[in-house]
Parts: sequence; structure tokens; C-alpha cells
Amino acid sequence: MNTIVSPLEHYTNTFKAESYHYRLVNPLTGQVKLGDYSPEQLVKSTRFFRAQNAQGFNVYARPVGYQYVLLDDLTRDVLADVASLKPCMLMETSPGNFQTWLILPETPTDREASKAICHELAVRFGADLASAEPDHVGRLPGYTNRKAKYQNVSGYYPYVTLHRAEHRLSTFYPRGGAVLHTPWDSTPLVPNTRHDHSVSNDSVSEQDFGVACGLVRIGRTDSQIYQHLITTSPDLSIRKGKHIDSYLQRTIRNAHRAVQSYRVHPC
Repeated sequence: MNTIVSPLEHYTNTFKAESYHYRLVNPLTGQVKLGDYSPEQLVKSTRFFRAQNAQGFNVYARPVGYQYVLLDDLTRDVLADVASLKPCMLMETSPGNFQTWLILPETPTDREASKAICHELAVRFGADLASAEPDHVGRLPGYTNRKAKYQNVSGYYPYVTLHRAEHRLSTFYPRGGAVLHTPWDSTPLVPNTRHDHSVSNDSVSEQDFGVACGLVRIGRTDSQIYQHLITTSPDLSIRKGKHIDSYLQRTIRNAHRAVQSYRVHPC
């Protein structure tokens, strides 16, 4: 007989973390409840979280560790590019809004290095920069999103839906990219306008983004960057098909955002 696995069991089985931080926030009263649980305690808290959710609390959590990276408030059109980095989890937190988690193949040495990676990935995919922190919590699947703007005419709120979950390491390695000066490399970014055709397809989008950042920094126009990428990006028509234009425009837009963000808020 097949055993039914609860959303929280899927959650803990995906991360395999030693502990989890939970946070309950009531958007109407401002009340906050928080704590730390073992995987077993988190799974056994289903009823407690359900009761708190029914009383108006949003239910959040995160695995404890710098190797876990949250990308919050993603739009549907970037999910294919995010998928190239092999995230471990994808959730829809409200209609058309997504959260995804990655498990880094190498754990950052400290919070500063972890924050730089969170920031780089958030800028690259247009995720919420306010959530790009190594200790920021994400929503738990199976509970409702209690933000007032999502309440429908019948008084109901949307459930946070777990779409995919698999314990696997991401293919992402920090290469500079949007982190123009990283804590572990103080060398200024020198734009490399050539593509390395020996890298895997999973890394090409990351390479496109890094090239675009470099070209923005040296003052190239959007049309020049667009033309450069469409000419040099390997197998672009195969990788992106009919979405080439939107992909390139998004890459250039996020490159501008990355460079501007660095100038205002250096990592």
C-alpha cells in the first residue's frame, strides 16, 4: 500500500537539513511567532501551523544553512532559465508568482559570501531583492497566502502549491556575474565579450548575463548588447526558440538592474 507523504515531509525530504527555522506572521496584527525545529518536529507541526494559518498567520520557514538559496517573487517567464540551474524546489505562492530554492554545490564560508550569491541570483532572474538574504524565510507549501490582496470575493485565500521537489545540488557556481566585486575576489570585472563554447548548455544563460553586465558597464547601448548576444551566444535559436527576443530583452534589463544595484548597494 502506498504511503501518503505530506507537503511538509516533501519539504524536509527535499532539503535534508539538520534544522529549520519557522516564522509565523499575522499581517493584520503584526504578531510574529518564531522558532527552530528538527525535521521531525517540523513535520509533526502540521496541525499547529494549520491552526495558526486559519487564525490569519502566514506560515514561513527555511532550512538552516548558507547552502540554501531562496529566489522569491519569480514570474512564470523566467522559470525555464531558473530550471537550467537545477533548483530543488518550485512553489507557486499566489497565482502567477513563484518561489524556488537551490542547494549550492559548495557552502559559502560566511554570511557575507552567502548574501553576495543570493543577491547575484536575485538580480539575474528579477527576484525580490528584499528577500535576497541568507536567512530569509520562504512560504511553506499546503497553507494559504493570507495577504489581503489575494482574498477572493468569497473570502478565501490561495494555497501555496508545491509543483516540484527533488533533493539535488544546483549547477550554479558564482563567477562574478552580477556580483561585480565579490567578497572572495576584489579584482574589478573586466568585460569578456567572448563566449566559451566548451561550457554546458546549463551555463550559457549565466554566461550571457555576465557578458551583458560587462557591456553595460563599459557603456554599450541596449541595441549593441542585443546584437552582440544574438551573434555570439551559442545555439541561441535551439535553446530559446521563439522566445529569443524576450530572453535577450530580459537579460539586458536585468544586467542594467545588476550594475545599478551594485553602484547603490555594493555586495
